Amino acid sequence: MNIPHMYIFDFNNIALTVVFLIISSIMAVEFSRQIKKAIDRKKRKMVLYSLLLALTFLLTHLFVIISAGVPFSTSNFYLFFLLFFGVCGVGSYAALSLAQREIANTWQYISTSLLIAASIMMAEYTAFYIIFREAIELQPILSVMAFLMILVTSFTLIRFLMQITNEDIYEFVKNYKYTGSVLGGMAMGGIPYIVLTSMMEITDGSGLHSFLAPFIYMAAANLLFMLVPDLFGEKLIMKNVQSHLSLFSHNPDSVFRVDLQGYILSVNKEAVELTGYMPNELAGLHFIDLIGGSEEEKKIRKYFMKVLSGETKLIETTLKRADSTYADVRITAVRIIVKNTTVGVFGIVRDITEQKKADKMIEYLAYHDELTNLPNRRNLEKVMASLFIKDEAFSLIYLDFDRFKRINDTFGHSFGDKILMQIGKKLSEVVPEECLVSRIGGDEFAILVAGGNKPDKIAKEIVRAFQSPLFAEGMEFLITASIGISKYPEDTNNLELLLKYADMAMYKAKENGANHFQFFDQSMVDQNLNKFELENELRNAINSNSLTVFYQPKYNATTNEITGAEALARWKHPRHGMIPPGVFIPIAEEANLIVPLERLIIRQVFSQLVTWKKQGFEVPRTSINISIIHFYQEDFVKFMHHTLKEYDLYGELIEIEVTESIMIKKEDSINSQLQALREIGIEVSIDDFGTGYSSLSYLSKLSVDRLKIDQSFISHSQENREIISTIVSMATNLKLKVIAEGVETESQIDLLKSLGCQEVQGYFYSPPLPSNEYETMMNKELQET
Repeated sequence: MNIPHMYIFDFNNIALTVVFLIISSIMAVEFSRQIKKAIDRKKRKMVLYSLLLALTFLLTHLFVIISAGVPFSTSNFYLFFLLFFGVCGVGSYAALSLAQREIANTWQYISTSLLIAASIMMAEYTAFYIIFREAIELQPILSVMAFLMILVTSFTLIRFLMQITNEDIYEFVKNYKYTGSVLGGMAMGGIPYIVLTSMMEITDGSGLHSFLAPFIYMAAANLLFMLVPDLFGEKLIMKNVQSHLSLFSHNPDSVFRVDLQGYILSVNKEAVELTGYMPNELAGLHFIDLIGGSEEEKKIRKYFMKVLSGETKLIETTLKRADSTYADVRITAVRIIVKNTTVGVFGIVRDITEQKKADKMIEYLAYHDELTNLPNRRNLEKVMASLFIKDEAFSLIYLDFDRFKRINDTFGHSFGDKILMQIGKKLSEVVPEECLVSRIGGDEFAILVAGGNKPDKIAKEIVRAFQSPLFAEGMEFLITASIGISKYPEDTNNLELLLKYADMAMYKAKENGANHFQFFDQSMVDQNLNKFELENELRNAINSNSLTVFYQPKYNATTNEITGAEALARWKHPRHGMIPPGVFIPIAEEANLIVPLERLIIRQVFSQLVTWKKQGFEVPRTSINISIIHFYQEDFVKFMHHTLKEYDLYGELIEIEVTESIMIKKEDSINSQLQALREIGIEVSIDDFGTGYSSLSYLSKLSVDRLKIDQSFISHSQENREIISTIVSMATNLKLKVIAEGVETESQIDLLKSLGCQEVQGYFYSPPLPSNEYETMMNKELQET
């Protein structure tokens, strides 16, 4: 018989077997790492990958069968496939499952390796028995040798697979992944050959030891394969050691490593800087020796025991330095666990001394006035709330210093601040310590009177104290105070109302003259109720669409034709009748109702324009007043655009009137909004021109169409002739239209025409009219034309 070089096996098929098993090894590594990274359906993926690996092992054994120079039977191939595939699948699943563990205990490691080795032996022996049944003659010694070699391969394979699966830094994986896969494939490639050799009779003439060639190859492959996890493990250990040392040494916080009894084993350089001790002085020191105060020691000991039991918590305490000074610190402690056994504790200590100071400063600033260092309104409300919870009676004194605004206007706010500081100092001297003196804002102060003190007595002391002048920058000032007093719970048990009632009483005192105090009584609410009632009723009127629109026509002074109209809001109150705009417009502005009010007027005007157009009127442009607050709304231009679309109107029918004070801030943004309105056909008019903010300097920058000369100039037109002439001339040069409001006499008309102002508005032609009367006027003009 012609004997091949490696006992009875063909080298070409052996090479193909090894190549396929190298590929299988690479697949096993990739499958295991993918399972590790998977978030869900891990078991499903593990089963699928195990079956794929079992299939590759099955295919490689076809080359083994072909490579052996021994007759084989094909009658039981199906049984061979099923048994071999099933056993390999179980072994693959066990290997992939254990590889997912970062650390396996010795028993898990040994038992899984034995399971894999047994699976391989079972699969190989069963499969080869089925295929080569006629040629089988078991060699006991060789079988034992085969099993031991397979067991070594299993141990090495599991170790390598666990290392490569659980290493998350790819730079540490990529070189060893392919080296290990190649050597692992070579080692596994020898397994079927040593098994088959141990099942065959030694061939005559093959040489005394040629049958040992597969075992020699297997021993060499195993030896090389074993080096991979050893070298890789060494590298991983060094990496982990260096990582932990880096975390320990370069941690920005102080790190203490202590044993189970609490004695310090080692520290980083930040701990040396924090404590002021040298490393050798800290080593062997009990951590309790660094804690200041017996109460703190008890707290830390209790905390240490909780950490040892598995709790990880933060704790704040004080640390005693080498120079006997103290630092505020925050400690995070975690157990050091080696092989599931707690061997010590890492204490990560952060110095929060400066943070504590900053927190105290922030809290102080949050509850104190920065100028006078007195408690502020928030502080006052906090103390009031605590007394409210305790149900303790107290009084509130509210102070406002008369004509203080004059000091600010005359000498400036910086000087006024110095006077406020003097006021705060004097109040603190006069008021008893158990009472709270606070600055509410501006020149308003409040005093919370508790502890049996009499508010009227304190008020008298304050009045008396401010009969003496205050001194600032070499000047003396006599400042008088108006004082209001409210009582809890006598006047109200609502703390917000209590402050408001004291404010009402203060204004009542102000009416009675300087340096006077007044207790709150219910009649003051009745006097203020009218304003509050109007606010609520105005809100209801807006919500119920109860306001109406009057129209004041605009005329061409030469042709006496209507050129447009100004839409004006009117409110007919069910009890008080027509309420002047000068009353309800300021209320709307104070109560944040001006935007919904103006949007209601806009919709009413648009609805009326639609009605007139359907009736066949050539409706001239109608102007609507828009407040600064409304114009500053981000959605104002969008609202106008959408509302025009909603009513199917063109922008050419609308003009908005704004005051020049809109340019006080956000010049570019406001101008872009004005331009956006003009682009959809809406004209922009500057109302009350000449009385507002930097008229001349901003006029050339504004994207507007018309100037409206304020009626204050028209009412004294002869005296203001030059001003009117300048405005008209300037508007003409800037290609702007101009209109005069408040025209009441023929002489005013003549003057305006002579100066070039053709468009006018005022009682000379018509007062504001209800929509039906303005409609009649338009109809009359339409019939005349």
